[in-house]
Amino acid sequence: MVALLRVLGQPLPVLNAQGPSAKVWRPWRALPTEVQDAPMRSVEADAACVEQRLLAGDYACPVCEGELRPWGFARWRIVGRGAKSVRLRPRRSRCKACRLTHVLLPVACLLRRCDLAEMVGRGLALKVAGWGYRRIAASLGIPSSTVGDRGRRFEKLAGYLRAWFTALLYFLDPSFGAIDQRDNPLADALEAIVLAAGAAARAFGPAPLWNFASGASSGRLLANTNPSLPPAFLARR
Repeated sequence: MVALLRVLGQPLPVLNAQGPSAKVWRPWRALPTEVQDAPMRSVEADAACVEQRLLAGDYACPVCEGELRPWGFARWRIVGRGAKSVRLRPRRSRCKACRLTHVLLPVACLLRRCDLAEMVGRGLALKVAGWGYRRIAASLGIPSSTVGDRGRRFEKLAGYLRAWFTALLYFLDPSFGAIDQRDNPLADALEAIVLAAGAAARAFGPAPLWNFASGASSGRLLANTNPSLPPAFLARR
């Protein structure tokens, strides 16, 4: 467990926030139907990069894979707390083919969570390490009720998350060896996230771990709606 938690500080990838790569892979094809139907998709944390790629037509509609084009902005919001808070206004887009609109959520954020993905992930990692809610809250400077809510959500989704990220791991690296299951479902889920992030890093290059987890789940890592995740991926082509 100590070795696993040490990995959390290492730079790891963001799946659907990478630029052109020699290995062409469209991660939105692997997203669950519930996420594809949602009017939101994850993009890079760099607003200037997002704007450039949106104008160039590099983003595909998560519903029909048509070309997304600029379509105004969502409302301004503040994500995070204190000195680490970020004020942002997500871009909106519209598909040229199906005409559906989509909010482009930066991978540094999670859907309907007021803290950045890094802060949320750090709390989850401490929970897996055996810390209590109050101790985590004091360490991160957030209310214990918030920590408790996220911890309970993580517990409820642990099986889904383990299955999703394990499938993603083998989708990216079919030659990866067997993974020994632990007695702790939360540790299994966290290990699956870390291992899938490592596989993505080898394929596409490094980026922050929890940005990866946000991007790979389309921002729904701890979502209160549409929690079901697919049990497996089709063979990579």
